[in-house]
Amino acid sequence: MKKRLLHKKQKREALFEKKDILALKAIEVRALKAGIWFNAIMAICGYVGYYFADSYALAFDGNFSLVSAVSCYIAMRITKRKDVSNAEYPYGYYSYENVYALLQGILLIAITFYAILTGFTNIFHYVKGETVETLKMVPLLIYTIAMLFFCTGVWLYYRKQLERSGGHSPVLKTETVSAFMDTFITFGTGIALVLVTLIPEKHALSFLSYVGDSIIVILISILIIREPIRIVSQSFFSLVGRTVSNKKVRRRVKDIVLETAKGEYELKELYLFHIGSSFQVVLHLHPYFVVLDMDNYSEFTQKLETRLQKLFPNLILEVLLK
Repeated sequence: MKKRLLHKKQKREALFEKKDILALKAIEVRALKAGIWFNAIMAICGYVGYYFADSYALAFDGNFSLVSAVSCYIAMRITKRKDVSNAEYPYGYYSYENVYALLQGILLIAITFYAILTGFTNIFHYVKGETVETLKMVPLLIYTIAMLFFCTGVWLYYRKQLERSGGHSPVLKTETVSAFMDTFITFGTGIALVLVTLIPEKHALSFLSYVGDSIIVILISILIIREPIRIVSQSFFSLVGRTVSNKKVRRRVKDIVLETAKGEYELKELYLFHIGSSFQVVLHLHPYFVVLDMDNYSEFTQKLETRLQKLFPNLILEVLLK
């Protein structure tokens, strides 16, 4: 007859673990607070630039930044309570991080497709002979230089905070991707639009002074659409319970388990799940001894948990013995 023992532990139970979790949360909250202001400033600059330069591309940039500012606020609210456990959510609200990343990814995809549609609409109006405003060089040049430095700084800031979190925060990972996309959009549209305004009026390419920004937005949208699609894919599969597919990570976990269980337990099955910024490790082990020593078992699980926590700050460990 098989005998099962279920052992579930979480990192919050030890003092040093609490400090680690609080440090991770502080990094995320601080980064997201800064992100709200960063993106709000960029959104305002985008709309102001659109007003003075008559460039639809700058409005697209402003829309992107406005969505990022709102998403930062939502992400900050989630982050503040993700590790709060109760009867309904005994392991915290980590799955909310995946929900947030999924919804933001979908929103970014929607904005990108809307930008493509609007770009084609502007080109269609120009082809039909409708009046279209020409681009203004001086406002474009000022906007491009200022926002290029600002956006690059924001992206580097997020990337640094993601590194400090150990790379396990889907919230910071999403914001880093979003900031990179914003920087790419700003750099590409700004440089290209400035070049477009330099085309002489009677040149064969003079039409770009009217629809150049729409063409640029379409091209850049096609280039950056891959990143939000990847975010949506990863978040969706995490929510539906698919195991981690990263072979390197799985190998590291397996090596730790085998080393810790050597001579005492045989590893039958290993499942690794990534839920928000937490990781759940589920093990099926077979003891080599006939009579189970509870003290030995407790010592083994504690040692295993400590080693795995060095790899995953927010850990949920389940050990089943058969």
